[in-house]
Amino acid sequence: MANEQHLELIKKGTEGWNEWRDQNPDEPVDLSGADLRGLKISKINLKGANLKEAKLQFANLSGAILEGANMERAKLQEANLQSAQMANAIVKNCNFMESNLQNADLENADLQSSQFNEDVLFADANLKGANLTDASGLSVPQIQSAKVDANTKLPEYLNDDMEDEDFLNTMI
Repeated sequence: MANEQHLELIKKGTEGWNEWRDQNPDEPVDLSGADLRGLKISKINLKGANLKEAKLQFANLSGAILEGANMERAKLQEANLQSAQMANAIVKNCNFMESNLQNADLENADLQSSQFNEDVLFADANLKGANLTDASGLSVPQIQSAKVDANTKLPEYLNDDMEDEDFLNTMI
C-alpha cells in the first residue's frame, strides 16, 4: 500500500517531488497500488520506486527516471513514457496498450508477460537485454523500430519471424 506522504507529494507535481527526492535520496519510495491516472509528472525522479500495481493510465511520464523501479502489474494504458529511463526496471505483467515508449531506455528491463498492441510506439526505444518472454501483442515492425541486441528475449511467437537473416543483421 502506498505511503500517504509520498502520494500527497507526487500529486503536487514534479518540481516539489524532485526537490523532496534530492533532500531524501535514501528514503524508499512506496507508491504501490497508487491511483496516479492522468498525472502530468514528466521528468520526475522515481528511481528504484515501488510502483507495483500502480494505476498510471493516461499519465505523462515522459523523461521520467524509473531506473530499477518495480512496476509489476502496473496499468500503463495510454501512458506517455517517451524518453523515460527504465533500465533494469521490473515491468512484468503490465498493460502497455496504446502507450508511447519512443526513445525510452528499457535496457535489461523485465517485461515478461506484459501486454502490448499495434498502437504502442517503440521508435528508437532501447530494448537491449530486455526480457519480453511471454509478452503479447507485439509485431515485427514494432521490434524493428526499436534497438535490440542478441540478449533481447522476444516472445516465442515472434522468434520464427525474427529468424530472417536480414532482420538479424539489423539487430547488431
